[in-house]
Amino acid sequence: MRDKKIALCFLLLTLFLVTFSPALADEEIHILSNTYETDFPDRITFGLVAESEGGIEEIILFYKVKMEPVTNRAYPDFTPAERVEVEHEWDVRRYYIPPGVEIEYYWRIKDGAGHELETEPVSFTYTDTRYDWRGLSSDKVILYWYRGDEEFGQALFAKALEAVERLSEETGVTVDRPVKIFVYGSHGDLLGALEVGAKEWTGGISFSEYGVILIGVSPGNLAWGKRAVAHELSHAILHRATENPFSDLPRWLDEGLAMRAEGELEPSYVNTLNRAIETNSLISVRSLSGTFPTDPGLAHLCYAESYSLVEFILDHYGQEAMRELISIFAEGAYYDDALKEALGVDTDGLEDEWRKAIGAPPRGAVVATPMAEERPAERRVCCLPLASLVIVGMLYIIKLWAT
Repeated sequence: MRDKKIALCFLLLTLFLVTFSPALADEEIHILSNTYETDFPDRITFGLVAESEGGIEEIILFYKVKMEPVTNRAYPDFTPAERVEVEHEWDVRRYYIPPGVEIEYYWRIKDGAGHELETEPVSFTYTDTRYDWRGLSSDKVILYWYRGDEEFGQALFAKALEAVERLSEETGVTVDRPVKIFVYGSHGDLLGALEVGAKEWTGGISFSEYGVILIGVSPGNLAWGKRAVAHELSHAILHRATENPFSDLPRWLDEGLAMRAEGELEPSYVNTLNRAIETNSLISVRSLSGTFPTDPGLAHLCYAESYSLVEFILDHYGQEAMRELISIFAEGAYYDDALKEALGVDTDGLEDEWRKAIGAPPRGAVVATPMAEERPAERRVCCLPLASLVIVGMLYIIKLWAT
């Protein structure tokens, strides 16, 4: 009899816990639909249908780009009821994000009975659904394209892998997750995928924080496309590897390594560099550390010098020194401090050695330019027209007659 009483008490206690357990009470809120819909490049729409006998009173949407630390909140408008349907539209034209990024979201719902339910996070890739993409992938690079044949895509993909290997060999930088490259089939298609107000001359852009590259390459422009893919890929990998809250890379180092990822320096850049050496019009390395000028001619020279500087460091100091320099910048350092630690010279010292190596005049040197030969005075007089000489003679005769 005593055992039966204990069993009955245990049964009653179990029924009490089941009835009033907060964890099980959350089941009073039911999710009937949890959806998302992308409309590239305009919006992402999140939708939820939920019901509860206690009446749904509060719904909060939490959403973010996975690579970002900040989570957004949205409070959709609805009338409290046992069954509610809500939507929230993320205007990605106003708050731009590129295709290829990972989005994560979840909902938090409360009802009038005090129940609360948080849905499991949902992840998806925000894609440009306007085109029928094809892809090639490795553990370092994923390349998508929709215009051009398989050979076109393979050529760009092979160049991307080559650029990754060269960058890794020269700087020690590794790729921890694949970089996504979206190759748009024309310049117009590319601009249609960028944020409102993007520069008309933009041929490619790297979103290094997301590991995404957008570039416009038509099948007939493969040679340029291979260089552009390698260049932007270098930026994306370097920026990710050296990101820190204190400093970034000197612009000449960033662009110089990206130019080397392309391959040999093109003849137009070689000619520009040689002309600047001959005329003593090189831009200082300190100036190259910041933003490049918008003037096309000067910008062309900046890129040529950047390539030459990086080549000089690799030839003169070696790959180990370059790797150490990149490692120091990854931790965050002033430009001069990093150069002194890795190379033993500051910015000016590096420029002095580089100028000597390429046969340029020293910093601050003034190169005299030959003056034009001056003609003898009598020869200049003889160049006067005959009619002018006649008029001068007549005026002289009239003056004598008058006196």
